[in-house]
Amino acid sequence: MKKEEQGRKFHVVYLGESGFPVGLAAIQKTILLGKALRAAGARMTVINRKGKFKPGQPIQVEVEGDHEGIHYVYTSGSVYKPRGFFKRNWFKLKGVYGEYRYLRRLAKKGELDAGIISCRDFIQVLLYRLYSIILGFPIALLYVEFASAMQHRQGLYKKVNDYLFDNFMVKRMDAALPISELLANNFRKVAPGKPIFKIPVICDFEPFEQPKREGREPYFLYCGALDYKEVVDFILESYDRLPDSEVKLHLLVSGGKKSQYEQLDADIRKMKKAGQVRVFSNVPYSELVDLYVNAIGLLIPLRPTLQDAARFPHKIGEYTAAANPIITTRVGEVPHYFEDGKTALVSDNYDAGEYAEKMKFVIDHPGEATRIGEQGRELGLREFNYLNYGPRLKEFLGNLNGNGKHS
Repeated sequence: MKKEEQGRKFHVVYLGESGFPVGLAAIQKTILLGKALRAAGARMTVINRKGKFKPGQPIQVEVEGDHEGIHYVYTSGSVYKPRGFFKRNWFKLKGVYGEYRYLRRLAKKGELDAGIISCRDFIQVLLYRLYSIILGFPIALLYVEFASAMQHRQGLYKKVNDYLFDNFMVKRMDAALPISELLANNFRKVAPGKPIFKIPVICDFEPFEQPKREGREPYFLYCGALDYKEVVDFILESYDRLPDSEVKLHLLVSGGKKSQYEQLDADIRKMKKAGQVRVFSNVPYSELVDLYVNAIGLLIPLRPTLQDAARFPHKIGEYTAAANPIITTRVGEVPHYFEDGKTALVSDNYDAGEYAEKMKFVIDHPGEATRIGEQGRELGLREFNYLNYGPRLKEFLGNLNGNGKHS
C-alpha cells in the first residue's frame, strides 16, 4: 500500500453521485462507505458535479461542507437544478469543468489517492477514466446493478447508454467493488486479472437498537421504489391471499409519478383487504427505522430475473438490523447469506401463493418468527456491518496502481 505522508490521511474521491448528503439507498451507501473509511483512518470527499434539488423547495445543504465527517462539494456552484434549458446546461458545463479543476488541484497537492465511481452514465464515466489517466489516480467502480438488465430503464438513449456502459466501460475500470457474486463473476469475465473487492449491502446497526413498542398494531412492511410496481403488485396479491386476520400491510414507497400513486391507490381499492393496506411516502429516516423495528415481518420478494440476481437491495441490510423476520425469495444473493427457517423465510419460487404461506407462518408462529428475526440480525452484524469494511477497503484502494493491477 502507498505510504501515507506524516500527518496526511489516505484520500478517496467519490465520483458520480448527485444530491449528497440527502437521499435514499445510493446516498445512504455513500455515507456508510465514507464513515467506514473515516473509521479506518482515511478520508473521503464526495464530488457532486451538479445540483439536483428544486429551486422552489429550499434545502439545508451548503455548496461545500461536511456531513458525518465526510467532505462534499458541488462543483457547479449550486445545490439546485436551475429552471430553464440554457441555464441548466450552462450549470452542467460549469460543474464538469469545476469537477476537473477540483481533481487537478487535489492531484497537484498530492491528495488524490484513489477514486470510487458511482455512476452508470457512459459519457460521464468515460470522462472519469480520462481524468484518472491524466491525473494519475486509480479508479474502482462501485458495481451495484447490471445496467442493461434493468427493466424500468426504457427509451433508446438509456438502452444505448447501458449497452455501451456494460460492454465497453466496465472492463476499463482499474478495479471493481461488486455488490453480488453475479456482478463479481461478470467483472472477472470482462476484465480478467483485475482486482475485485466484494462489498455486499452495508448498514449502520446503531439506529435500530431501540425497543419495540408495546401493544403495537401487527403489520407486514414493504419498503421500495414505485419503479418496481410489479413487485408491489406481487405483494398485494400475496397479502390478499392470507386468511382474514388483524395483521395489516404497510407499503413504504418512494419515487414515482403522480399517475403511479393514483394507479397504486386504484389497485388497492380492488383488494378484498383494501381497508387493511396503508401507504407511506417521503418519511424521515427516524420514522422509517421505527416502521422497520415494529413490523412483524419485512417483505422483499426478488424476481427470477437477471436484474434482481445482480442487485442486492440496500434495505435487506436494514431489515436484518431491525431484528424482524425477512420474507424473501431464493434469488441472487439471498441463498449466499440466508437460510430458510433459520435467518429468514425464503420462498423457493416467485409465486404469490407460496409467498403468502411464508407470511402466514409469521402470523401462526410468532415466537419462531421472532427467533428467525433475531438470528437474521446476528447474521447481518457479521456480514453487513459497515465498520467491518473500512480497513479492507482502504487497503484495497491503496494497493491499486492505476493499471488495473494490485501493486
